[in-house]
Amino acid sequence: MLITTLIGLAAACCTTVSFLPQVIKAWRTQSTRDMSVMMFTLLVTGNSLWLLYGALIGDLP
Repeated sequence: MLITTLIGLAAACCTTVSFLPQVIKAWRTQSTRDMSVMMFTLLVTGNSLWLLYGALIGDLP
């Protein structure tokens, strides 16, 4: 596996799970008061678009 593929996989993993700490905190505290809906929406949209892009070009990361 090329180093560039490994870097791409690491970057994809980091950005994909980056919102999980916020979701876990909101789940535990039962409060979404401090959560930015706009940030969450943009992050989910961006990650979905990156996933679609990678699938369309046939690139693993």
